[in-house]
Amino acid sequence: MAEPSVLRILVVNGKGGCGKTTIATNLAAAYARLGYCVALTDHDSQASSTQWLEQRAAPLPSIHLIPAHQRTSMYQTRSFQQRMPREVDRIIIDTPSAVNDRDLETLLRGIDVILVPLLPSSIDIRAGGRFITQLLAHRSYRIHPVPVGVIANRVRQNTNTHTKLQQFLECLDVPTVATFRDSALYTRLADEGTGIFDDISDSSAEREALEWSNLMHWIDDVTSQATGARQLGPLAAPPHYRNAESAEA
Repeated sequence: MAEPSVLRILVVNGKGGCGKTTIATNLAAAYARLGYCVALTDHDSQASSTQWLEQRAAPLPSIHLIPAHQRTSMYQTRSFQQRMPREVDRIIIDTPSAVNDRDLETLLRGIDVILVPLLPSSIDIRAGGRFITQLLAHRSYRIHPVPVGVIANRVRQNTNTHTKLQQFLECLDVPTVATFRDSALYTRLADEGTGIFDDISDSSAEREALEWSNLMHWIDDVTSQATGARQLGPLAAPPHYRNAESAEA
């Protein structure tokens, strides 16, 4: 059982294919690289997060898998299957491709912050708008509201779809907390079981790392007071983070 001060981050959208697993796995790898004890909970029947973790090389910072998508055996309870390491600091929750009201009832329990990835297409924008409305109106959320942030995902700058997404996000009451580019880099990282923090061998990874830094500091800012979680702090970030931030200044 996780301690009360553990930070639980839910990555969710009612539509599949928006990059939930990409966000969840890279966030888990980033926190692990910063020295946190991380658990990655995989609720998706496609088990994409599980497959990512199976490819992760042993020398990399370890991440504990919670295979919530698996059925329990006759000799195993669900609470035993989903048990957390005692020292866990961060729990990242990857959700199914389709989420209904009943799913939200379960997923929202004990959550500290919610991230909603959104793609820059007309279909995804409409579906994302409906889901955010559903989320904010859900009984469990209204009883226990927590910070919600939208992530603009797989964005190609200065395109019509990017402009449409920006216009939509400006109309939301929910903040846009990060924008990640449409890059083959993420496909390679997924195949290797790695995250942005694990590989800064090219300039594109370093540029993306700065945006991940911004996302993690937003999470830290909106949750640290409520949960008592330890803050990242200026010295907690890996050296390449600080170098990227200095270059941008």
